[in-house]
Amino acid sequence: MRAVLKPFVIHASYSPIETIVFFSIVGTLAYFHVLSAIKHSAFFATSNPITLRPSHALYTQQEWVNVREHAWHHARSAADSSLIPVELQQVVYSLDSVQKSKDAVPSSISLELSPLSESTYNMSQYAQDSLTYASGRQYSSTCHRPSTAMPNKSATDQSPCFSSVTATPRSLTQTFAFTPGSREDFVTAFSRFFKSTPVDESDVRFELEAREQETIGDMKSSKWVAYALRAFVMRFWDLAKKANSLDIVLILTGYILMMTTLFILASRSRQLGSSFWLPSAIISSSVLAVLLSLPIAMWLRIPMDPVALSEALPFFLCTVGFDKPIRLARAVFKHPHLTSPVGGASSGGQLKPAGEVILESLTKVYYPIIRDYVIEIAVLVVGAYSRVSGLREVCALAALVLGLDCLLLCTFLASILTIMVEVHRIRTVRELTRSRSSTSITTDGTSGTPATIDSPKIGQKLSNMVASVLGVKGSARAKKEDKESPVARLKPILIATFLTLHILNLCAPLTPTRHSTYVSTIRKVDITTPTLRAALGALVDAEELTAFDVEEDVSILAKVHPPLHVRVIPSPAMLATVAPATVPTAGPRTTTELVESFMSTWSRLVGDPLLSKWIVVVLAMSISLNGYLLKAIGAGLAGKTNAVKSGGVRFNNEDSEGKTQEAPVVARAVIQKPIYIPPPPKKLATFTLDDVDRKLAKARKVPTPNKLQLISPPDSTGSSASDEEDSMASDFLRPLEELIELYEHGPKPVALALALMNDEEIIMLAQNGKIAAYALEKVLGSHELERAVRIRRALISRASRISTLETSDVPMSGYDYSRVIGACCENVVGYIPLPFGIAGPLNIDGVLCPIPMATAEGTLVASTSRGCKALNAGGGVTTVVTQDGMTRGPAIDFPSITLAAEAKAWIASDEGYTTIKTAFESTSRFAKLQSLKTAMAGRTLFVRFMTATGDAMGMNMISKGTEKALEVMQKRFPEMITLALSGNYCTDKKPAAINWIEGRGKSVVAEAVIPGKVVQSVLKTTVESLCNLNTKKNLIGSAMAGSIGGFNAHAANILTAIFLATGQDPAQNVESSNCMTLMEPTNNGKDLLMTVSMPSIEVGTVGGGTVLAPQQAVLEMLGVKGAHPTSPGQNAQGLARIIAAGVMAGELSLLSALAAGHLVRAHLQHNRSQANTPVSSRPVTPGPNVEPTAQLMPRLLKGVSFSPLTPSASTTSLPPYSAVDKP
Repeated sequence: MRAVLKPFVIHASYSPIETIVFFSIVGTLAYFHVLSAIKHSAFFATSNPITLRPSHALYTQQEWVNVREHAWHHARSAADSSLIPVELQQVVYSLDSVQKSKDAVPSSISLELSPLSESTYNMSQYAQDSLTYASGRQYSSTCHRPSTAMPNKSATDQSPCFSSVTATPRSLTQTFAFTPGSREDFVTAFSRFFKSTPVDESDVRFELEAREQETIGDMKSSKWVAYALRAFVMRFWDLAKKANSLDIVLILTGYILMMTTLFILASRSRQLGSSFWLPSAIISSSVLAVLLSLPIAMWLRIPMDPVALSEALPFFLCTVGFDKPIRLARAVFKHPHLTSPVGGASSGGQLKPAGEVILESLTKVYYPIIRDYVIEIAVLVVGAYSRVSGLREVCALAALVLGLDCLLLCTFLASILTIMVEVHRIRTVRELTRSRSSTSITTDGTSGTPATIDSPKIGQKLSNMVASVLGVKGSARAKKEDKESPVARLKPILIATFLTLHILNLCAPLTPTRHSTYVSTIRKVDITTPTLRAALGALVDAEELTAFDVEEDVSILAKVHPPLHVRVIPSPAMLATVAPATVPTAGPRTTTELVESFMSTWSRLVGDPLLSKWIVVVLAMSISLNGYLLKAIGAGLAGKTNAVKSGGVRFNNEDSEGKTQEAPVVARAVIQKPIYIPPPPKKLATFTLDDVDRKLAKARKVPTPNKLQLISPPDSTGSSASDEEDSMASDFLRPLEELIELYEHGPKPVALALALMNDEEIIMLAQNGKIAAYALEKVLGSHELERAVRIRRALISRASRISTLETSDVPMSGYDYSRVIGACCENVVGYIPLPFGIAGPLNIDGVLCPIPMATAEGTLVASTSRGCKALNAGGGVTTVVTQDGMTRGPAIDFPSITLAAEAKAWIASDEGYTTIKTAFESTSRFAKLQSLKTAMAGRTLFVRFMTATGDAMGMNMISKGTEKALEVMQKRFPEMITLALSGNYCTDKKPAAINWIEGRGKSVVAEAVIPGKVVQSVLKTTVESLCNLNTKKNLIGSAMAGSIGGFNAHAANILTAIFLATGQDPAQNVESSNCMTLMEPTNNGKDLLMTVSMPSIEVGTVGGGTVLAPQQAVLEMLGVKGAHPTSPGQNAQGLARIIAAGVMAGELSLLSALAAGHLVRAHLQHNRSQANTPVSSRPVTPGPNVEPTAQLMPRLLKGVSFSPLTPSASTTSLPPYSAVDKP
């Protein structure tokens, strides 16, 4: 999956415009495909002929208005002389057929040509004057005469029948007016007459046509959209009337959850700093996924029912959920280099390309996103194979949508986020420009700021209200990385539950069997057509003429029936004369014809209601984005021009020669600072922070009235710099007032404002108390930790008596300070590298293992390696862990010794031990209490808790458990007072016999047998000499010194070196190096048996310094990194075994060197090299004259005689020490 998506992601990140255009084109093509499928879908096909119902129009107040049908029935039943009811019937004679399947008459023929004009006129007159009804009547006896409705008129004064004719070149419309109820006879007679297709003497035929049923595919413009919506609503309403209450509640709940999902999307997007563009981009990506999935579903022959899809819409939206795009957007907008250069604001580095930011962010969140997609698609695939009608199709389509949504997230959405990153960077620069321009510099050097308005504005109130509902804009960017939302993990469970309900048929709103297929297609006659408007106007004119002397107003109520269509078919001879001229000749189309064809096709496309709006939206977005980018480019060029012309930013009232002069008040009243443009790379290569410090130090030596003063001691190195570099350093500093304004009122969070400052400006703020030195990591942000260390070094160095830390050899770059802050160290100014060597490898319990050692002592690693070689020759080292338990010993005071003794006895009882153990182990799943040891000193009771701590060293774990146990004990003994959680009865980081006797941490014993030949060949001594030396030195010598646990040669050497290399606490070498080294001859004195007993090794592989990357790498090399997956504590015990074996190797080598007399020689050769001896960094303080040691020693020894030493077994093998061996 990663290999498949990676090329698409890279292309989308580095070519965002092309990607967006590509998917826009693909989405448009998919839209046309879906549109065609909708228009030809059986779902929208009418099952009944289209019924065109009559319209009812009332003429009142000089206009015709539509009225309901009951107004017509009321007018017929009521005897109201002021209301004239009329029935209108139109007859349309046309050369064009209303049925598209019939051949069209050539466009060159019109009704104005002879004999068509005469034939059409004669036919219209025949219908008006001669057409006889079945009852024997004619139109003249049923027509509406305006005079019949007027009072005071006799029969002889009747007006003629109303008739209106409207003609166009290809049609003639004749309008008849009937008295109410008499139209049906006319229509019946007219239909009977034209059913036989009459032909006149000119061979012109007249054919009565029925209007063809109009399908949705024949409709144009917004007409088909209105029809589709109406059909959809009617079917949905029919479904709702037949649905169960549970189904309706379930669907309504789904729509509520859909609205909640959209609200969460808007809220989270606003918290990331985008209230419109980010949610729009996410929704566009999801809509495009749905749009692309529909043609694929059609190709895969997945049945789709629009009503079922409408029911499943909330299911689709909640399935997509928008959580994965938000997770990607959060990673992008929290990227450490979103607005900061790679090396920090003062490093002169360039911003990371936006495409690289997107790639790194997607890499960070790739696994959880793809994991969620795979889980959700897998659940939907199960639903697709459920064989539940309706559910199967919806789940298949949803799985397809999720797959395409995953692809679009990595391509389309990634390209949009790339553009948003670029726009965000431009907006940051513009905010910086506004923050700089808001502070004006007056002639006296003071900065003026506009007065604040006390009364809050309406816009601010609205912003506060929106923030209270959707959250503060951009608030999520300053937060730490959020944990994965449990809602995202719950979503697959909800989907699975939804599928289970359908499979078990507990509820089935998606079942298609309930869907109705009937769509009402009843429409009314449109009275706004030109022919009807002309006929209605003629009717009004006729009534007004006859009602000229009527005093009261007269209204007309007309019932307009659907027209009758009569097709006029010219004679064959007429068609033959015009056919050759109108038939197009075959041949190549001209350029004009191609252009006209393209423009006609394009006009039809853009006439689509949805596509036209999509084109407008895309053009508006393109214009806005280009205008925004051009404005930003213009601002950047303007700033660059100003900077070049002025020669850089200058201080107030200072000319190029360094002499002050007075400027006119009018000209210098307000100076707008140009945008800072970094100098060319050639200058940046020679300009460092040290140069800034040196030049500022020089400026402090010779202060000028208008130059900024920094509080730090002078530096003698500053005198060697040039004036040109000094002016360049000054250009990088802005006035303190401007910096404070930017810090307090600049971009939020404050890390964005500090990212716009260089190091010296932040140092200035810190020296003036605006930023605490210990809080630099917090204010600069987690992505600027190294910069915080660099600035703190400068602050501490300049505040010290000897300002050397800033330029010292203490390194600070290239270190992962995120593992240090809040875990290992505070007020970090760098890190101390130690030489790191590997001794061995050493065979420990049958496994070859390297011995890592970080030390500055020469010969230590080499000596331990020699011991490893000797131990390996005898088969290696065998180790056992006899005890594993960390201790903590609190001190508890009681009012009396009696109560203290009672508490001591209670702890020793089964009840007390069980109570304490239960409380103790409730604090951690790794903490297992092993024993409790108590001791009394007067009224004070000491309790030594011992517990297993897993792979952690365990001090924090046992401290938390001890505190909980003392709380429980407090309830049993209310009078007790806990003096200290650690009463030195533990004992931690101090020599103590209790650690030596009882053990603490890991108690390890190691054993090895070294052949006598190896002792002689490798170690250059004998078994007898080693045993004798070990007894006299490690046992008797340590006893004479009163040592506790120090019965060894140098166990602390090897142990501390391994501690430093593996991230252990070096202070715990005090008790951890408790060791007893024993040697004895074996195998009849031929071989050497050696054991090492270390009862208190305090190590861990989790927490503390083990979180640091180098130390983790060492632990990983040893195979003991982190917690053991199956056996807690095994990794830490393994590290203790390695330490005990390494100590044995070091002990063996050192004792052999002592027995052979090689120790001094080796140290003089490897640890006293003259070439590596450092010289004094400063002259030593003069002291009294002393004689050299070579001259002083003979005087001290003068007159003193020494008797020769008696050789012993341990000194017989010592080689002579001569001057040749001296260094």
